[in-house]
Formats: sequence, C-alpha cells, structure tokens
Amino acid sequence: MPELETKIEENKMTEYYLEKANIDLFAVYQVVYSNSDIEMWYDWNTRLNDTKFTDQCYWLMLEGRKIGGAIINNDTVMYPFIIPPFSDKHSFWDSLLKCSNKIKHINGVLQDDVNILLSYGLKVNSIRQIMCCPTDASNKIDIPFGLSIQELNDSVNFKELSEVVLKGYAGGIDHEVFGAPNEDEVIKDLGYLIQVYKHINLSFYVINEIDQKVVGLCIAGISENMPLGFAEIGEICVLPQYRNKGIAEFMLRHIISTAFDHTQVVKLCVTVGNQAEKLYRKVGFQAGVRFANLSRRAMEL
Repeated sequence: MPELETKIEENKMTEYYLEKANIDLFAVYQVVYSNSDIEMWYDWNTRLNDTKFTDQCYWLMLEGRKIGGAIINNDTVMYPFIIPPFSDKHSFWDSLLKCSNKIKHINGVLQDDVNILLSYGLKVNSIRQIMCCPTDASNKIDIPFGLSIQELNDSVNFKELSEVVLKGYAGGIDHEVFGAPNEDEVIKDLGYLIQVYKHINLSFYVINEIDQKVVGLCIAGISENMPLGFAEIGEICVLPQYRNKGIAEFMLRHIISTAFDHTQVVKLCVTVGNQAEKLYRKVGFQAGVRFANLSRRAMEL
C-alpha cells in the first residue's frame, strides 16, 4: 500500500499519524481493547488468529504513543479500537479518517461509533449480529403433519431448492440490504455451503408428502475450519405460503438437537430487522453485540 505508507510519513509531521504494527502484538491489543467478541468465538486463541488474516495492521499514534489501532486493507477499515487512557472517540475517528483519506468502507463498527461516523458522511449498509444456542438433544418438536424431511447433500437438484430460497427471501431485509440474487447465484451459493459443511453435514429439506414439493430447507453443519468445532446454520427458509405452520421452528430445533452428538453450540448470523430474529430467540439463541458495516456516500468517494 505505497499511497498509505506515503501518507503515514507525511502525517508524522502532524499531531496524529499511523504507524505499521507488528501483527502479533496488534492482535493482542485488538482482542483486549475491542471490548467485544463480535463473532462470539468464546476463545482467546481463535480471536487472536481471526485478526491475523493480513499484515496491514496500524497503530494510530499521538505524539509518539499508541492511542488506537485498525486494520486498513486497501480502502477498508476493520477491527478498530482505542487504547486507554485515551478515550476521545470523536478525535480517534477524525484522525484515522484524515490519516488515510482513501478509506471508503468501515466494517465491524459497534453502535456507539455509528453516530460519529454518520456525521462524517458515511452511510450504514447493514447491521448484523451473531447468535448462539447450546445444542440439546431434548430441544426438539415433532414435524408438522403432512410433512417429512430429506437429507440435503450435493446429490440434490439445487435448481428446485433455489426456487425456495428466492421466494423465501423475496421482499425481506437481506434482499433489501444486499440485493436480490438470480437463480444461478443462488444455485452456486447452495453448492458452496454444502461443500463448506461437508465435514459434518446436518442439512435437510422439508417436503409436502402429498405432492412431494420442497417447502423449506436448512443448510447447516460443521466446517472443518470452524473454530471450537461449533455447528453453523448458513441458510434457512420456508416458502411464503407455508409460513406460520411451525416449519421454521421445527427446522431450528431439529438442528439444535441433532447437532448435540457433534458439538456444544450452533451459530448463525442475522441481519438486524429480520423478523426471524424473534423466532431465533424463542428457540434459545442468544444474540451477541450488533455491528455495522458503513461506506462513504457516493458523492464523497
């Protein structure tokens, strides 16, 4: 990042400036001072390693001492934090944005910082949160009458499943925030998730026994690389005409119970504003902190 390096040298003549950080030391500072386990890893080493995907780690310096830090990877800021006793968040963000004026995106921002960044012309793209639930073999209910389940693996026809996903999410918060995908994109995504969870696949779909049509699906499992061996729900949806019949609740409780033989926790990520969050809480999911992803408005780019 030669432009950023040049900017750092220029800013050393001013009060605040950026300084390249040692990746290992930066990770420790970030975990201690971020004040939040956004991903709900519940594990020190996992959180350290989660920060070490890049060496583009920088201290924000004030008159020769560290007052904060952030990963600045191309035009994106991630994992920002302030180092006590410095506590002026307005000055932190003002200085960070001035020290690297190529910044377009800031990810993983806690709610306390969102209003500050809005005043700098950034907009909120999405607000999300991780949710976790203990696995429990007794946390299950019977499948609604007239329905049955089938294992979902890479031998299944993803074209039929893609129709369920497209209709199930249509008009929802995720399509509003991230845009509506086309059929090919959904098929590709379904295939990708099945491969991710191939290590221990817990995925299944629900069919109407009368016409054998797919009415809902849940793609879940344990990735070989998932920290602590937790299970994860990557996709869950029900056709609109089959909602409010207990299908989604059945699918969630089915995963919670069947995952018990393999792991202690099931995780998922939800966009704030998704009405499904109420159901997730009902079946036992605990929400982590909310985090926002922001971008500069087009006229600011």
